[in-house]
Amino acid sequence: MLIIFFMEVIYLKDFSDIKQGISDLGLVLGFFDGVHIGHMQLINYARQNTKKGSLGVFTFDKPLKSIEGCLMNNDDKIEAMRKLDVDYLFIVECDDNFKQMSYVKFVDTVLKAFNPAKIFCGPDFRFGYEAKGDVKYLKQRFSQVYVLSYVNDHCENKISSSRIKELIKEGNVKEATRYLGKPYKIFGGVVHGLDNGHLIGYPTANILPSTNYVIPENGVYFTRTKINDEVYNSVTNIGTHPTIEKLNKPTIETYIIGYDGNIYGENISLFFYEKEREEVKFNNIDELKKKIAEDIENCENFFKYNY
Repeated sequence: MLIIFFMEVIYLKDFSDIKQGISDLGLVLGFFDGVHIGHMQLINYARQNTKKGSLGVFTFDKPLKSIEGCLMNNDDKIEAMRKLDVDYLFIVECDDNFKQMSYVKFVDTVLKAFNPAKIFCGPDFRFGYEAKGDVKYLKQRFSQVYVLSYVNDHCENKISSSRIKELIKEGNVKEATRYLGKPYKIFGGVVHGLDNGHLIGYPTANILPSTNYVIPENGVYFTRTKINDEVYNSVTNIGTHPTIEKLNKPTIETYIIGYDGNIYGENISLFFYEKEREEVKFNNIDELKKKIAEDIENCENFFKYNY
């Protein structure tokens, strides 16, 4: 049985919004993109060492520097933190003024205002303008700083959001799941496409992601699609569908097995489990239809025997 704990979410537009007077506050620092298994280890460790006080997580609403994409939107991050028994989630709205703040001012103006009893972070946590602040400086300014490396018995390589992003970009969503501790998810709205799926008998939902997600490489994937509270097996194609009408940029289209409703304008969640094959240009529509039928059968067997 999953227990959802109460958690107060506080957006910090300016630092007069910092909640004062939280006794024995354990404060966990990081961006926590994806809330992967290493992040969960750190937060669970902080929870175990903040038994008599409150546990707060300090994070950011967007990356402090430009990157190619994110693993999770803010709503999913909030939900993940709630499940980890966090008491307070502090989300900094990262405007240009904050990005220009020096690491010294960040400590003096922001972290010191919380008056944390303990600070927790990963060994690579950086902060302040040009990321000049580090764990060594935190230890100079606070008496109790706990640093936990992200490790896992099932993952040979270091656990990091950057590594997970590389795996997803390579199409290795199965390996990414091992690091994330859950299937990679893209959330977005269903928009109108070219309706080629209807023409060949396999209507698809064309998904517009809700944030700047990392997009898996082009290909066909075994996925599951959540519509409201119902979950369906699905086959998802990421690419330019070259057989029918090649596009200038890839789209995300999913055929939802056993679903025939109208979901245009709805928001859905797409969970990636495994890449089946590369996107291929077929000689004709009949070859494409035959392959899609095989993809659907393979998808059903995949979930039947693996989940």
